[in-house]
Amino acid sequence: MLKTQSLRIAIIGAGPIGIEAALYAKACGFTVAVFDRGPVGEHVRRWGHARMFTPFGMNATPLGLTEVRREKGSRSIPTEPDLLTGREFLDFYLLPLAESETLLESLNLEAAVLQVGRAAGVKKSEVAERLPFRLLVRDGAGKERIETADAVLDCTGTYITPYRLGDGNIPAVGELAARPHIAWGLEDILGEKRAHYANKSIILVGDGYSAASAICALATLAEEANDTWVFWLTRGPRGQPLPRMPNDPLKERDRLATKANSLATRCDGHLEFHPQTVLDEVICHGPDQGFRVAGRSNGKPVSWEVERVIANVGYRADLRISDGLRVNDPIGLPETGESNYFILGAKSYGRNSGFLLRDGFDQIRRVFATLTGNARLDHYAKKAA
Repeated sequence: MLKTQSLRIAIIGAGPIGIEAALYAKACGFTVAVFDRGPVGEHVRRWGHARMFTPFGMNATPLGLTEVRREKGSRSIPTEPDLLTGREFLDFYLLPLAESETLLESLNLEAAVLQVGRAAGVKKSEVAERLPFRLLVRDGAGKERIETADAVLDCTGTYITPYRLGDGNIPAVGELAARPHIAWGLEDILGEKRAHYANKSIILVGDGYSAASAICALATLAEEANDTWVFWLTRGPRGQPLPRMPNDPLKERDRLATKANSLATRCDGHLEFHPQTVLDEVICHGPDQGFRVAGRSNGKPVSWEVERVIANVGYRADLRISDGLRVNDPIGLPETGESNYFILGAKSYGRNSGFLLRDGFDQIRRVFATLTGNARLDHYAKKAA
């Protein structure tokens, strides 16, 4: 067993779960290093214009609030019921937490972890799972180095690895070449990207909440810019593309589903809804030259010539960083099959898109209970000061 008093924890990813995990590790008295190829909360920044479904009280921890209050002093902090945008969450909570005196020196930003492996044993008697991890890290200047750790927490998320557009979860013909010209994330359609979409023909692919946000924004845009035309493609059956949860406690999520379903049913404005559609081709004609998109809708061939493509098809876990270890496919648990190597956050949920930040906080508590050997350990049980 590892000596918990001297554990060195490497955390990959400086998003909400990575930063919270680092704070928890510090509370346990461990040495912590956080690595991220970009700035703190880079993925949150990309959808920062959007309002979160969950109230602030579900996205912060007692441990984190205590630290932020200590850092911010008399400056205001959101209340538990407040619904923040991603940018507000960054500014009011995540950045002050990351830049706190407790964590600032642990941050290694612009430092990409390229690969994680185990050190080679010298003696035959050495147990492999007790050997330290070796992390290949490349900094912003391109210089590489080796870091070592006793435990690794992969909190990198899934935002940079979207699912493919083609039938069978393989790329459609032409998709690989077209990828740089396709919008994969949650676009700020009514804000900074307005001119990019106004009065354009647009295909939107997907039937989750990101697609619901996009179709609602596109419908509003079409009312204001009358030459905007939208083709919404989903794989699901006719009817309501987003199943509503009975008595959904997240009212903002239910409101969004209701509005998106209504748009699909009525096809108001310049909107066409095409369920039961799979794609075979996504051909880009060149930068800002439009696309040919073709496939089958309810078994019949269909095709469109459009100027923009938005792919809100969800994300998948990329395990290449740990392909030299015995890491199992994620099934919602932080444990991976490799001793002291954990995957936390959205990445741990694999194909399940139902992850919430509070689920990640539960994972953090569980992981450190394992690392300390204390099943009752719960630093979140302490009330925020």
